[in-house]
Amino acid sequence: RLLDTVAALGELDNTIVVFTSDNGGTMEGGPQGTRSYFSQFVFLSGLPDDWERDVERDLDLVGGPQAMVHYPRGWGRASNTPFRFYKGQTFAGGVRVPFLLSWPAGLGAATGIRSQYQYVTDVAPTLLDLIGAQTPERRHGRPAQGRDGHSFVPVLATPGAPSTHPEQYAEFGGNRGFYRDGWKIVTSHRPGEAYDDAEWELYDVVSDPTELHNLAAAEPGRLKELAAAWEHAAWSNTVFPLDDGSGYLSSVRRPGEDRLAAPVTVLPGTPTLERYRSSKLIQFRSFAVQIRLAHSDPDEGVLVAHGDQGGGYLVYVEGGDLHLAYNAYGRLSEFTAGPLGSGEHLIRLEAEALPEFRWNLTLSVDGDAAGGPPPVPMLLFMAPFSGIDVGVSRGGPVHWGLYERRRSFPYSGALHSVTYLPGDKAPYDPELVARAAHASAQRHD
Repeated sequence: RLLDTVAALGELDNTIVVFTSDNGGTMEGGPQGTRSYFSQFVFLSGLPDDWERDVERDLDLVGGPQAMVHYPRGWGRASNTPFRFYKGQTFAGGVRVPFLLSWPAGLGAATGIRSQYQYVTDVAPTLLDLIGAQTPERRHGRPAQGRDGHSFVPVLATPGAPSTHPEQYAEFGGNRGFYRDGWKIVTSHRPGEAYDDAEWELYDVVSDPTELHNLAAAEPGRLKELAAAWEHAAWSNTVFPLDDGSGYLSSVRRPGEDRLAAPVTVLPGTPTLERYRSSKLIQFRSFAVQIRLAHSDPDEGVLVAHGDQGGGYLVYVEGGDLHLAYNAYGRLSEFTAGPLGSGEHLIRLEAEALPEFRWNLTLSVDGDAAGGPPPVPMLLFMAPFSGIDVGVSRGGPVHWGLYERRRSFPYSGALHSVTYLPGDKAPYDPELVARAAHASAQRHD
C-alpha cells in the first residue's frame, strides 16, 4: 500500500526502497513456544515453580493483537534455513538476513543478485553516496567520528565488483565472530564458562556458506590470524569486558542510572514516558503511584496506564467507579474500588514487593484503603513493554475489553498529576544480589 501510494504520486521510479531484517529467527520461545512472550524471558534464581510462562489463549487469537506469542525454537531454526542456529549467535543463522534495494531511475539496468559480503553499517554510507550527499567532517567545531561502514555503490553498479567491506567483527552474549575475505571464525559460547581460543571454529564461507565444515584443525595458522584480528577489533570497538549474561556484568548498570529511580511527576498531555525509563520506577521493588485530580460525577477515563497485552496495569474511572486492572503476561485481574465521588481526590496505588517475585496491590482514596486483587506476579525485564501514560492509554492496550469499549479512553475530568514514588528494592533484585556477590568475592581475593 505504501508503494502504491508512492506510485500514485508518480515518484516510484525515483524512490530508493530498502527492505531488510534485523537478525535471524530466534529461539526465545523455547522448545514448545509460548503465548506469554515476556514471561518466557524471566529466568531468575528462586523463581517459584508455579511461574506461568504460557497463559492459555484461544488459538484463533494467535497472530493478532491479543496474544503476545512466540513460536517454538524449531520454527526459528526452520525460518533460518539453510543457515545454522538463531538470533543471538554469530553463525549465519543469527546474523545473515535478506536485503533488497530498488531505485529504477538511479540504478537503471544494474539489477540482479549480488553475492558480495556487505554489512549493515554500509547502508547509510551507500544511501548518502547514491544521493550525492557528503558526511560532515566536523560536528560542533570538532572532528566528527569516522563512519564504520563503506558504500557499496560499486557492487550495485557492477555484479563482479569486489566487496567494499572485506572484514567485520561480531559479538553477542559472549558469542564471537570475525569475517575476512571469505573466511569466518565463530564461537558458540556456553554462558558461565571461561572464554577460550579453543572455542573458535573456522569456515570457508565461499564454498561452505552454511558453515558445516569446521576447518580449524586443518588451518591453525589462518584461525590464529583471524582470532588476533577479532581481538584487535574488539579492543577498538569497546567490546570488552565480555558479558555472556551469566554474571555480575549482566545485572549491574552504570551508577548514573540510579537517578532513573528517583520520584517523578508526570503531567497530563506528557508524551509516553519511555519504556526503560518507566521500568526503573517499578521493577524488583515496592512502589507507589499518587494520582491527584478534581473529579465530577460524569467524568470518566484512564488516569494512568503502563504496559500492554504483554503485561501492565492501569487505573481508570468508568460508570462512576474507580477500577484497577492488572495484566500478568496475558492473565487479567480486575478490582473495583467503588464509586468515586465528586471533588478533589488523592488516589494512591501501592505495590508491595513480596517474596517469590510478586506484588501486593492496594488502592486507596484520600487515605482510605479500598483493597486490591490477590497478589500478582511482578512484571520483569521486558514487561511492561510500553511506557507510562497519564490521562490516556496509548499502549498495547493493558485491558482489551476496556479498549474495545472505550479505545484510548482519555480522562474527561481535571487530572492534575501522577507521581511515581519508587520504594525499596526487593532482596532478590539481581543487581543487589550481584553487587553483594561481587563485594564478597573482592573481600576474599
